[in-house]
Amino acid sequence: MSLSRPTLARRMALALACVAGITASAVHAQAPAGYPSKPIRLVVPFAAGGSTDILARLVGQKLSENMGASVVIDNRPGANGTLGCDLVAKAPPDGYTVVMADIGCFAMAPGLYPKLPYDPVRDFAPITLVARSPLVLTVGADSPARTVQDLVALARSKPGKLNYPSSGNGGPNHLAGELFKMQANVNTVHVPYKGSAPSVVSLVSGETDFGFLTSVTINAQLSAGKLRALAVASDQRMAALPSVPTMAEAGVPGFEAESWFMAAFPAGTPKPIVDKLNAEILKVLPVAETKEKLAGMGAVAVGNSPDAATDFLKSEITKWTRVIKTADIKLD
Repeated sequence: MSLSRPTLARRMALALACVAGITASAVHAQAPAGYPSKPIRLVVPFAAGGSTDILARLVGQKLSENMGASVVIDNRPGANGTLGCDLVAKAPPDGYTVVMADIGCFAMAPGLYPKLPYDPVRDFAPITLVARSPLVLTVGADSPARTVQDLVALARSKPGKLNYPSSGNGGPNHLAGELFKMQANVNTVHVPYKGSAPSVVSLVSGETDFGFLTSVTINAQLSAGKLRALAVASDQRMAALPSVPTMAEAGVPGFEAESWFMAAFPAGTPKPIVDKLNAEILKVLPVAETKEKLAGMGAVAVGNSPDAATDFLKSEITKWTRVIKTADIKLD
Protein backbone atom coordinates (compact mmCIF):
# COMPACT_ATOMS: atom_id res chain seq x y z
CA MET A 1 0.00 0.00 0.00
CA SER A 2 1.41 3.36 -0.99
CA LEU A 3 1.75 6.14 1.59
CA SER A 4 0.20 9.55 1.16
CA ARG A 5 2.58 12.49 0.83
CA PRO A 6 1.72 13.91 4.32
CA THR A 7 2.28 10.52 5.97
CA LEU A 8 5.57 9.98 4.16
CA ALA A 9 6.72 13.46 5.10
CA ARG A 10 5.88 12.89 8.76
CA ARG A 11 7.82 9.62 8.82
CA MET A 12 10.84 11.18 7.16
CA ALA A 13 10.79 14.03 9.66
CA LEU A 14 10.59 11.54 12.54
CA ALA A 15 13.52 9.56 11.17
CA LEU A 16 15.62 12.69 10.78
CA ALA A 17 14.77 13.73 14.34
CA CYS A 18 15.93 10.34 15.64
CA VAL A 19 19.21 10.61 13.76
CA ALA A 20 19.72 14.12 15.11
CA GLY A 21 18.99 12.91 18.64
CA ILE A 22 21.51 10.09 18.36
CA THR A 23 24.12 12.48 17.00
CA ALA A 24 23.48 14.97 19.79
CA SER A 25 23.79 12.21 22.40
CA ALA A 26 27.09 11.09 20.94
CA VAL A 27 28.42 14.62 21.06
CA HIS A 28 27.13 15.10 24.62
CA ALA A 29 28.88 11.91 25.75
CA GLN A 30 32.25 13.45 25.04
CA ALA A 31 34.05 15.80 27.40
CA PRO A 32 33.87 19.46 26.32
CA ALA A 33 36.46 20.36 23.71
CA GLY A 34 39.55 21.74 25.37
CA TYR A 35 38.89 20.27 28.80
CA PRO A 36 40.87 20.84 30.89
CA SER A 37 41.62 24.40 29.81
CA LYS A 38 42.92 25.57 33.20
CA PRO A 39 44.53 24.01 36.29
CA ILE A 40 42.57 21.36 38.18
CA ARG A 41 42.55 21.76 41.95
CA LEU A 42 43.01 18.43 43.74
CA VAL A 43 42.00 18.95 47.35
CA VAL A 44 43.67 16.73 49.95
CA PRO A 45 41.67 16.96 53.20
CA PHE A 46 44.74 16.13 55.27
CA ALA A 47 48.16 17.61 55.98
CA ALA A 48 51.08 17.16 53.59
CA GLY A 49 53.15 14.01 53.99
CA GLY A 50 50.40 11.54 54.87
CA SER A 51 49.21 8.62 52.75
CA THR A 52 46.38 10.57 51.10
CA ASP A 53 48.72 13.43 50.23
CA ILE A 54 51.40 11.13 48.81
CA LEU A 55 48.82 9.34 46.65
CA ALA A 56 47.26 12.58 45.44
CA ARG A 57 50.64 14.01 44.44
CA LEU A 58 51.57 10.81 42.62
CA VAL A 59 48.32 10.72 40.64
CA GLY A 60 48.26 14.48 40.14
CA GLN A 61 51.73 14.56 38.65
CA LYS A 62 50.88 11.82 36.14
CA LEU A 63 47.61 13.50 35.20
CA SER A 64 49.44 16.77 34.60
CA GLU A 65 51.91 15.03 32.29
CA ASN A 66 49.20 13.16 30.36
CA MET A 67 46.52 15.85 30.11
CA GLY A 68 48.72 18.89 29.46
CA ALA A 69 47.15 20.90 32.27
CA SER A 70 48.40 21.47 35.79
CA VAL A 71 46.92 19.55 38.71
CA VAL A 72 47.47 21.67 41.80
CA ILE A 73 47.46 19.98 45.21
CA ASP A 74 45.53 21.94 47.83
CA ASN A 75 45.98 20.59 51.39
CA ARG A 76 42.97 21.46 53.57
CA PRO A 77 43.40 19.48 56.82
CA GLY A 78 41.07 19.57 59.78
CA ALA A 79 38.31 17.63 61.58
CA ASN A 80 39.52 14.23 60.34
CA GLY A 81 39.26 15.27 56.71
CA THR A 82 35.71 16.60 56.86
CA LEU A 83 36.69 20.26 56.36
CA GLY A 84 38.35 19.58 53.02
CA CYS A 85 35.51 17.33 51.87
CA ASP A 86 32.95 19.99 52.76
CA LEU A 87 34.95 22.54 50.75
CA VAL A 88 34.74 20.37 47.64
CA ALA A 89 31.07 19.51 48.22
CA LYS A 90 30.30 23.24 47.95
CA ALA A 91 32.64 23.96 45.02
CA PRO A 92 31.31 24.71 41.50
CA PRO A 93 30.62 21.43 39.64
CA ASP A 94 32.65 22.48 36.61
CA GLY A 95 35.30 19.76 36.58
CA TYR A 96 38.05 21.87 38.09
CA THR A 97 37.80 20.84 41.77
CA VAL A 98 38.43 17.25 42.86
CA VAL A 99 38.85 15.69 46.28
CA MET A 100 41.08 12.75 47.15
CA ALA A 101 38.96 11.40 49.98
CA ASP A 102 39.69 8.50 52.28
CA ILE A 103 37.54 5.95 54.06
CA GLY A 104 37.33 8.15 57.13
CA CYS A 105 35.83 11.32 55.67
CA PHE A 106 33.62 9.47 53.16
CA ALA A 107 32.46 6.20 54.75
CA MET A 108 32.97 6.57 58.51
CA ALA A 109 32.16 10.25 59.06
CA PRO A 110 28.40 9.84 58.40
CA GLY A 111 28.11 7.55 61.41
CA LEU A 112 30.49 9.51 63.62
CA TYR A 113 29.27 13.07 63.09
CA PRO A 114 25.55 13.70 63.70
CA LYS A 115 25.85 17.14 62.07
CA LEU A 116 28.17 16.31 59.18
CA PRO A 117 27.87 19.29 56.78
CA TYR A 118 27.84 17.12 53.65
CA ASP A 119 26.40 13.83 52.46
CA PRO A 120 29.07 11.72 50.70
CA VAL A 121 26.49 10.19 48.35
CA ARG A 122 24.27 13.19 47.68
CA ASP A 123 26.98 15.86 47.44
CA PHE A 124 29.67 14.09 45.41
CA ALA A 125 30.14 12.45 42.03
CA PRO A 126 32.68 9.64 42.55
CA ILE A 127 35.23 9.31 39.77
CA THR A 128 36.97 6.11 40.81
CA LEU A 129 38.23 4.14 43.78
CA VAL A 130 41.91 4.89 43.32
CA ALA A 131 43.61 2.53 45.78
CA ARG A 132 43.11 0.49 48.90
CA SER A 133 45.39 -0.45 51.76
CA PRO A 134 44.31 -3.59 53.62
CA LEU A 135 44.72 -3.70 57.37
CA VAL A 136 46.70 -6.59 58.84
CA LEU A 137 45.71 -8.42 62.02
CA THR A 138 48.95 -8.37 64.00
CA VAL A 139 50.21 -9.62 67.38
CA GLY A 140 53.45 -9.24 69.26
CA ALA A 141 56.22 -11.80 68.79
CA ASP A 142 55.64 -13.15 72.31
CA SER A 143 51.90 -13.64 71.83
CA PRO A 144 50.66 -17.23 72.32
CA ALA A 145 48.36 -16.71 69.33
CA ARG A 146 49.87 -18.21 66.20
CA THR A 147 46.66 -18.07 64.15
CA VAL A 148 43.45 -16.06 64.07
CA GLN A 149 41.59 -18.96 65.63
CA ASP A 150 44.16 -19.03 68.45
CA LEU A 151 43.49 -15.33 69.07
CA VAL A 152 39.72 -15.85 69.03
CA ALA A 153 40.00 -18.71 71.50
CA LEU A 154 42.29 -16.67 73.74
CA ALA A 155 39.91 -13.69 73.69
CA ARG A 156 36.93 -15.89 74.51
CA SER A 157 38.81 -17.46 77.42
CA LYS A 158 39.56 -14.00 78.84
CA PRO A 159 36.52 -11.81 78.11
CA GLY A 160 37.30 -8.13 78.51
CA LYS A 161 41.00 -8.77 79.15
CA LEU A 162 42.62 -8.54 75.70
CA ASN A 163 43.06 -5.07 74.25
CA TYR A 164 43.88 -3.57 70.89
CA PRO A 165 45.39 -0.20 69.89
CA SER A 166 44.37 2.37 67.33
CA SER A 167 45.81 5.59 65.98
CA GLY A 168 42.79 7.47 67.27
CA ASN A 169 39.17 7.13 68.31
CA GLY A 170 36.83 6.51 65.38
CA GLY A 171 39.59 5.72 62.86
CA PRO A 172 39.98 2.63 60.64
CA ASN A 173 42.12 0.73 63.21
CA HIS A 174 39.49 1.32 65.88
CA LEU A 175 36.49 0.36 63.75
CA ALA A 176 38.27 -2.72 62.39
CA GLY A 177 38.73 -3.87 65.98
CA GLU A 178 35.03 -3.33 66.67
CA LEU A 179 34.09 -5.23 63.51
CA PHE A 180 36.32 -8.09 64.70
CA LYS A 181 34.51 -8.12 68.05
CA MET A 182 31.18 -8.38 66.25
CA GLN A 183 32.09 -11.03 63.69
CA ALA A 184 34.33 -13.18 65.90
CA ASN A 185 32.00 -12.79 68.89
CA VAL A 186 34.71 -11.70 71.32
CA ASN A 187 34.89 -9.09 74.07
CA THR A 188 38.05 -6.97 73.82
CA VAL A 189 39.04 -3.45 74.87
CA HIS A 190 40.00 -0.52 72.63
CA VAL A 191 43.06 1.59 73.59
CA PRO A 192 43.43 4.77 71.49
CA TYR A 193 46.86 6.30 70.91
CA LYS A 194 47.90 9.54 69.23
CA GLY A 195 49.07 8.16 65.91
CA SER A 196 50.15 4.90 64.30
CA ALA A 197 53.70 4.79 65.67
CA PRO A 198 52.70 4.59 69.36
CA SER A 199 50.16 1.88 68.59
CA VAL A 200 52.85 -0.21 66.89
CA VAL A 201 55.17 0.29 69.88
CA SER A 202 52.38 -0.89 72.21
CA LEU A 203 52.13 -4.17 70.32
CA VAL A 204 55.89 -4.71 70.32
CA SER A 205 56.12 -4.03 74.07
CA GLY A 206 53.15 -6.21 74.93
CA GLU A 207 51.13 -3.29 76.25
CA THR A 208 48.40 -4.29 73.81
CA ASP A 209 47.55 -7.79 72.58
CA PHE A 210 46.56 -7.48 68.92
CA GLY A 211 45.78 -4.81 66.38
CA PHE A 212 44.67 -4.01 62.84
CA LEU A 213 47.44 -1.96 61.23
CA THR A 214 48.57 -1.11 57.72
CA SER A 215 51.43 -3.18 56.37
CA VAL A 216 53.62 -0.12 55.80
CA THR A 217 53.51 0.73 59.53
CA ILE A 218 54.53 -2.77 60.62
CA ASN A 219 56.92 -3.93 57.88
CA ALA A 220 60.10 -3.07 59.77
CA GLN A 221 58.90 -4.77 62.95
CA LEU A 222 57.71 -7.83 61.01
CA SER A 223 61.12 -8.13 59.34
CA ALA A 224 62.84 -7.77 62.71
CA GLY A 225 60.70 -10.54 64.18
CA LYS A 226 59.12 -8.23 66.78
CA LEU A 227 55.61 -8.59 65.38
CA ARG A 228 53.70 -11.43 63.73
CA ALA A 229 51.02 -11.03 61.06
CA LEU A 230 48.09 -13.41 61.47
CA ALA A 231 45.84 -12.38 58.58
CA VAL A 232 45.12 -9.73 55.97
CA ALA A 233 41.71 -8.07 56.28
CA SER A 234 41.03 -8.17 52.55
CA ASP A 235 39.35 -10.42 50.02
CA GLN A 236 42.73 -11.45 48.63
CA ARG A 237 46.27 -11.89 49.89
CA MET A 238 48.79 -9.08 49.65
CA ALA A 239 51.75 -9.35 47.29
CA ALA A 240 53.93 -7.88 50.06
CA LEU A 241 52.81 -10.62 52.51
CA PRO A 242 52.13 -13.63 50.28
CA SER A 243 52.29 -16.22 53.09
CA VAL A 244 49.77 -14.38 55.28
CA PRO A 245 46.19 -15.69 54.80
CA THR A 246 43.11 -13.55 54.41
CA MET A 247 40.70 -13.33 57.33
CA ALA A 248 38.29 -15.57 55.41
CA GLU A 249 41.01 -18.18 54.90
CA ALA A 250 41.84 -17.88 58.60
CA GLY A 251 38.29 -18.67 59.68
CA VAL A 252 36.46 -15.32 59.83
CA PRO A 253 34.50 -15.23 56.54
CA GLY A 254 33.35 -11.93 55.11
CA PHE A 255 35.73 -9.87 57.23
CA GLU A 256 37.23 -6.96 55.30
CA ALA A 257 38.73 -3.81 56.77
CA GLU A 258 40.84 -1.55 54.60
CA SER A 259 41.89 2.02 54.30
CA TRP A 260 40.97 3.29 50.84
CA PHE A 261 41.16 6.42 48.71
CA MET A 262 38.56 7.74 46.28
CA ALA A 263 38.66 10.63 43.80
CA ALA A 264 35.40 12.57 43.48
CA PHE A 265 33.94 15.72 41.95
CA PRO A 266 31.18 17.83 43.49
CA ALA A 267 27.72 16.48 42.64
CA GLY A 268 26.34 17.89 39.42
CA THR A 269 29.63 17.72 37.52
CA PRO A 270 28.71 16.76 33.92
CA LYS A 271 29.03 13.05 33.30
CA PRO A 272 31.29 13.49 30.23
CA ILE A 273 33.82 15.28 32.46
CA VAL A 274 33.54 12.59 35.16
CA ASP A 275 34.11 9.92 32.53
CA LYS A 276 37.03 11.84 31.07
CA LEU A 277 38.92 12.08 34.35
CA ASN A 278 38.02 8.48 35.18
CA ALA A 279 39.67 7.36 31.94
CA GLU A 280 42.74 9.50 32.62
CA ILE A 281 43.20 8.14 36.18
CA LEU A 282 42.77 4.59 34.94
CA LYS A 283 45.67 5.22 32.52
CA VAL A 284 47.88 6.27 35.45
CA LEU A 285 47.25 3.37 37.82
CA PRO A 286 48.78 0.46 35.81
CA VAL A 287 52.06 2.33 35.26
CA ALA A 288 54.98 0.51 36.90
CA GLU A 289 56.15 3.60 38.80
CA THR A 290 52.66 4.12 40.20
CA LYS A 291 52.32 0.52 41.36
CA GLU A 292 55.80 0.59 42.89
CA LYS A 293 55.08 3.74 44.90
CA LEU A 294 51.71 2.38 45.98
CA ALA A 295 53.39 -0.79 47.19
CA GLY A 296 55.72 1.37 49.25
CA MET A 297 52.62 2.77 50.95
CA GLY A 298 51.21 -0.70 51.57
CA ALA A 299 48.51 -0.01 49.00
CA VAL A 300 47.30 -1.53 45.74
CA ALA A 301 45.75 0.25 42.77
CA VAL A 302 42.06 -0.32 42.05
CA GLY A 303 40.57 1.86 39.30
CA ASN A 304 36.87 1.21 38.66
CA SER A 305 33.98 2.98 36.96
CA PRO A 306 32.11 5.92 38.49
CA ASP A 307 29.04 3.72 38.97
CA ALA A 308 31.07 0.97 40.65
CA ALA A 309 32.78 3.55 42.88
CA THR A 310 29.38 4.94 43.89
CA ASP A 311 28.02 1.49 44.73
CA PHE A 312 31.15 0.74 46.76
CA LEU A 313 30.82 4.00 48.66
CA LYS A 314 27.19 3.28 49.55
CA SER A 315 28.03 -0.21 50.79
CA GLU A 316 30.93 1.08 52.91
CA ILE A 317 28.79 3.78 54.52
CA THR A 318 26.15 1.20 55.42
CA LYS A 319 28.76 -1.20 56.81
CA TRP A 320 30.67 1.23 59.00
CA THR A 321 27.60 3.11 60.21
CA ARG A 322 26.27 -0.21 61.48
CA VAL A 323 29.57 -0.91 63.29
CA ILE A 324 29.60 2.58 64.84
CA LYS A 325 26.01 2.29 66.06
CA THR A 326 26.44 -1.25 67.37
CA ALA A 327 29.61 -0.30 69.26
CA ASP A 328 28.01 3.01 70.37
CA ILE A 329 31.11 4.94 69.32
CA LYS A 330 31.04 8.64 70.03
CA LEU A 331 33.85 11.09 69.35
CA ASP A 332 35.07 13.23 72.23
